Amino acid sequence: MTSCNGTPVSKAEDNIVSLKPQIAAMFLDKSDVIFIDPRPASAIASTTGIIPGAYNIELDEIREGNLPDALFDRSMHVITSCQAGPMAAQAARELAKIGFSRVNYIEVGTQAWIDSGYPTSR
Repeated sequence: MTSCNGTPVSKAEDNIVSLKPQIAAMFLDKSDVIFIDPRPASAIASTTGIIPGAYNIELDEIREGNLPDALFDRSMHVITSCQAGPMAAQAARELAKIGFSRVNYIEVGTQAWIDSGYPTSR
């Protein structure tokens, strides 16, 4: 995308920053932050589990805009995480595309979360 004078304009989804698990964990109990795991429930159950309190909203549901009422407010801070990170990055980009302005994903995903000593649920 370019501006009127032809200079590049960054899209919201191009500005998404990954977070180390230790930084993401500081947001876990904040009322204005929602964690999302975009994997299928079967993948969560058979691998790392899910970050406690996170919503399981599959990537296709995010792409289609099928979000729970808790995500009505697009100004909410959303942090995504999957097993290793790539799907979480995709989910973060999709959320930015549909209007979320504060989106991050956990670098190296839920596995890094576990490796950093944080719990998951199954």
